[in-house]
Amino acid sequence: MTMSVHAVEKVFWEFGNKPSRIEDFRRDPESYLNAYPLTAEERAMIRHVDLKALAAHGVSSLLTLMVWPLLKGSDDMPFDYLVHMNDGKLPDMGMTGFKAIGLKGYIRFRQIRSALRRAFGRGGPAKVGA
Repeated sequence: MTMSVHAVEKVFWEFGNKPSRIEDFRRDPESYLNAYPLTAEERAMIRHVDLKALAAHGVSSLLTLMVWPLLKGSDDMPFDYLVHMNDGKLPDMGMTGFKAIGLKGYIRFRQIRSALRRAFGRGGPAKVGA
């Protein structure tokens, strides 16, 4: 692990360890990230929670899994995380037939509900400390 990967993981670890830091990050991401020795690419990966790029960079998927609902909101968890990690497709998770159709339908319903809540101001990222 390079020192730079360590810095990315430290940002995520500190988000999980003290979620109030996420609000500081949201207020001014660049200023917040200045405290860490990060490259421009790493800053972008963190700002966009780019799971594929973070994984390819060597960042622990356990840390990204922990931080995802803190930054993206719990309505999108865990299925959107899986979609992002699998090139935009939900893995079948060994399910076939009606089970797979039912699960995917349920997931789409939650995604639509989450999008509507955000659009009408009743959703969004998870509340820190809630």
